[in-house]
Amino acid sequence: MAITFSGLATGLDTDSIVTQIMQLERAPIDRLTTQKNNATQRLNAFFQFKGKLDALKTAVSDMSLTSQVRGTKGTLSKEGSFTATTNSAALGSYDIAVAQLAQTQKTITSGFSSDTDSILGTGTIEVNSVTITVGEGNNSLRTLAESVNAVADQTGVRATIINDGGSSPYRMVFTGKDANTEFDIVPDLESSPGNSIAFTTTLAKSAQQAVAYIDGIKVVSNSNTITDAISGVTLNLTAVDEMVPNTDPPTLATTRFDVTADTDALKEKITSFVTAYNSVMEFINSGYEEFGGSSLLEDTAEEDKESTTTDKDKLLGAVLRGDATVNGAKRQLQAVLTDSIKSGGTFNILSEIGISTQKDGSLKQNNTKLDKALANNFDDMVALLSGEGEVSGVMKRFNSVLLNMTSLSSGIYATQKKVFQSSEANIDKQIGLMELRMTKREASLRAQFTAMEQLISGLNAQGNFLTQQINNLNQKD
Repeated sequence: MAITFSGLATGLDTDSIVTQIMQLERAPIDRLTTQKNNATQRLNAFFQFKGKLDALKTAVSDMSLTSQVRGTKGTLSKEGSFTATTNSAALGSYDIAVAQLAQTQKTITSGFSSDTDSILGTGTIEVNSVTITVGEGNNSLRTLAESVNAVADQTGVRATIINDGGSSPYRMVFTGKDANTEFDIVPDLESSPGNSIAFTTTLAKSAQQAVAYIDGIKVVSNSNTITDAISGVTLNLTAVDEMVPNTDPPTLATTRFDVTADTDALKEKITSFVTAYNSVMEFINSGYEEFGGSSLLEDTAEEDKESTTTDKDKLLGAVLRGDATVNGAKRQLQAVLTDSIKSGGTFNILSEIGISTQKDGSLKQNNTKLDKALANNFDDMVALLSGEGEVSGVMKRFNSVLLNMTSLSSGIYATQKKVFQSSEANIDKQIGLMELRMTKREASLRAQFTAMEQLISGLNAQGNFLTQQINNLNQKD
């Protein structure tokens, strides 16, 4: 075990001296550590920037397709026989009456005392012209129902068992697959040769299609949900309309259904886009505030100011101040804003609908102008945002640019992460090698100081001995 002498012989604080020397020796490691920390902070800043871009991509992707922009809403003149939902439906008004609701055929057997006992003997049962053989393995109500359901794809009929709570409570219920499926049940069952088993069936409900009249046109459906009569409209039939009294010929009461543009929903999407875009610009601009750069939204009316950048955002924004990648992304986004959309409509650029660019790169939303455009030129708004025919709209162009920027394999953050990981591995390798040298260097210094202390201690001992001998000689004289 090595013994460390810390100034016992020399009076020097050798531990402090070695520590200070090692601090100087470690300067290259400290620089590499600082370089790594700066790179980590830079990567964190890019990750935060990607989050801003992801939010913007979400906002624009919600308006990239015509179906997403051409939102519609439906209103009924009264509550009654149906409900309706719309999805990019054509604008218009319709008078709708429900004449008949769809229902499937249900045929029910008489009651049996058990659903598990083998009480059906042997023979056959014909379900919608498909013959099922009945024997030892399927002659209870439950096993026969399983046999019926096994061929349901052929017959269009399924079977279930219900318990009515009576003295012979178990009944088999045959149900058609839809309102257009009619069927017959023909049993031929015997307990023994010549002794038939009663398997009586009763028609509980006949199959019938739903019937509605839309602007006087008869529409039929196999269910009470009609999806293809009016493009983009789903009708859910719930009741039959009453007849209008004193009409000749008899006339069903109708409900007026209006399909109008959902301008409120589109305005909300546009506002979300403006907010997300400004969040990106605010993050970029926050890096210049300490140098007296313009604060985002400075030209916006006081009541409209809303910053989405936190102090942490600003700190990381400053890390990327002047970065070529970030500035390139900013230029690409601004280029899309100034692209003219030649769709043949009234509007070619966003500023024409009230979305204008301010001097700091942020957007200002003029709601008065936007509301007017939504109310008077809805179709042209759709063409500007999502495009028309072969012409891509401004939001589709934004989406294309942002998909590249945020790609998990080749986007801005993905590329920076690859560079960081390569640099981090190199720095860690250098630090590891230097740490080994530092360990050896410190051990060498401590050994040298220890040897010096031991040497001085030996010299001191010799000096003390010589002094003692001289003193002794002087005393003899």
